[in-house]
Parts: sequence; C-alpha cells; structure tokens
Amino acid sequence: MNPGIQSATEIEQDAGCDARGDVRICILANAALPHTVRWANYFALQGYGVHVLSFEPGTSLSKDVQLHSLSPNVHRNLRYFLAARHVRKLIHQIQPDILHAHYASGYGTLGRLARFRPYVLSVWGMDVFEFPETSALHRRLLEVNLASADYICSTSHMMARRTSKYCGKPITVTPFGVDCSQFVPMQSLSVDSGEFVVGTVKALEPKYGIEFLIRGFSLFSERCAGRRVRLIIAGHGSLTESLKKLTRELRIDRLTDFVGAIPHQKVPEMLSRFSVFAALSVMDSESFGVAVVEASACELPVVVTSVGGFPEVVADGITGIFVPPGDPEAAAAAFSTLMGDADMRRKLGAAGRKFVLENYEWSENAGRMKQLYESILASN
Repeated sequence: MNPGIQSATEIEQDAGCDARGDVRICILANAALPHTVRWANYFALQGYGVHVLSFEPGTSLSKDVQLHSLSPNVHRNLRYFLAARHVRKLIHQIQPDILHAHYASGYGTLGRLARFRPYVLSVWGMDVFEFPETSALHRRLLEVNLASADYICSTSHMMARRTSKYCGKPITVTPFGVDCSQFVPMQSLSVDSGEFVVGTVKALEPKYGIEFLIRGFSLFSERCAGRRVRLIIAGHGSLTESLKKLTRELRIDRLTDFVGAIPHQKVPEMLSRFSVFAALSVMDSESFGVAVVEASACELPVVVTSVGGFPEVVADGITGIFVPPGDPEAAAAAFSTLMGDADMRRKLGAAGRKFVLENYEWSENAGRMKQLYESILASN
C-alpha cells in the first residue's frame, strides 16, 4: 500500500471521545444521492447532531438529520462560489465540530471557501478522474481544494492512489459498504421463470459500457440454442434512446427490458430477477463499484471489466469473471460459461457474499469514518 494511504482502522483512536448529540457534523453534499443519505442517517443514528447543506432536496434523510437548503437558482458551475457567504453564515449558526464535504470538485470548492476547521474532504470518482483532465484550470482547482482539507477520504485504494497525484497528504480509505441485512440472497425469480437473465443496474452513460453489454448479450443469445434468455437494464441516462435503438438494430429488443431508474431500496428486489450481474465499464473512473458489491452480497456471480476499483471488489475466478473492457465476445463467452454451469454460479455467488461480509459490510465500513471523526475530535 502507498505509505501515504491509510485505512481508517490504522488511525490512532482516543477512548475519551464519544459520539453524543452535542457533537455536530456539518455535511456539504448532494442530499439526493443514496450515499449521502446513508452517511448522514448513520451518524444521526450514532447520536451525532447532523446537518446537511445541499443544493438538492433530501427526501430520504432521517427526521433526526437537519437539512439546510442552498439556493439552486444560479448557474450550476457558479453556485459553489456564489453560495459561500451563505454557507459561512449557516456554519456560524450551527457551530459544528467537523465540516465534511463530499465530492472534491463541487462541494469541495464550497468547503474550501467556507474556511472552517477541522475540514474533511471525500473524493468520489469523477472529481479526481475526469474533472482534472478537462483543462489545466480544472486540475488547479482540484489541487487547491485538496490542499485546503485537513483530512482526505477515498472510497477505494485505487482512487486514493489517483488522488495522491494531486496532493501529498495522507488519504483515509472509507468504503461505501453494503447493508448485508438488506442485500441478501433470495430465490432467483429467473429460476422460477426458467429464464437465464443477464442484468445490470448502472447509469446509461458512455463510461459504463452498456453498449458492449448489449452487443455481448446479442452474441450470447445467438448461441443459446432455444434456451430462454433475457437482458435487464436498470438505469437511465443520456444514452437511453440510442441504446434502445441498438437493441432493435441487433434484433434483441424483444429480449431486452429497459426498466429505468429504480430507488435504491428497490435494488435488492431487482437483483433477485438476475442470474448474473454484469458491469462492463470502460473507464477507470469506476472508482469503487458499489453496484457490484451489492450484487455479490446477494450471492450473484458477477461479470466485470478489469478497470478502476473492480479488482478490489471482485476476485477473478473466485467471486466473478473478469473480461477485457470493450470486448463483447469475451462478455458473451463469460455469460455462456455461467449459463452452462449452475454449480459454478452457486460457488461464485457464495464466495462473493463471504467476501463482502468480510470486507464491505456497511456498519463496519461506516465505523471507519466514525473512527476518523473521533480521532479528529480527540485532537481538537
């Protein structure tokens, strides 16, 4: 491991710091995102006073979390600068013990301009993979934002190494994790229907390789010799219509279901329809792969590309199968192998859940962030 990257369990702890309601955490983040909701609700449940400052609505936040809405009626790229004065005023009123911004390029800018200490900044993916590649100005903004933080967190070791390109500070790895009491093995509905179902739950954007999933499934379906097969794509995005058109061109539209975006709490039910989960991303900005971890927690075998953080969350040949990015033929071969070997599917799925329980169980992963907070509180 890079000496500048540390797991939260390696952080020095202080037994004299307890989570109490008089400890206030101020979170700058998109309150509509499931990961923000989970962090905020977790710390409210732990007894912290949690305040979320967000431009977006947070309808799933716990009643114990106080949401402070920031005005969205400004240009999207300027709002993080123009809202700084309002945020400083709110922070002065809240008097938090810790300020924590999530996403280094947007809310990280607002966190820097808030000028509050101690300040924690979490990187999420695109903010350190795609944003700094846009221009020299974007790279400089990221570097300044990272330099302003007292503590930096990453959801994966791979993304932590990437972040280290832009700053020289230690980085604490705090994975998103999966609630393994919610994501559990269920009787596959595909078994009941007699279908072999390849499925994914991803945004329909170029970097996630949905085109190659469709092309791979098309090749696979041609080789099934009368077997009933189906492709389920859960998600929405800028490629929705072009991907639907592609299924028509490949003549697999009758075998493909585009079910649109689904609420996070409905994902386990969706996964129960799959025989295998596929994530064929083509870019390293797939920084962690929480959707893959959720599928593994449900004992689904997974077929993934060897990009980004996937090698951290999938063991090739043990919990899933790796295929090269942008290779429909390899994806089709993996689907064929799994369809023809039910025992292999069961072994990969069981090993996947065991791996998640040992490494990515939500309460343990969230506890790492709690340890970081307690260490910060103890030193201030």
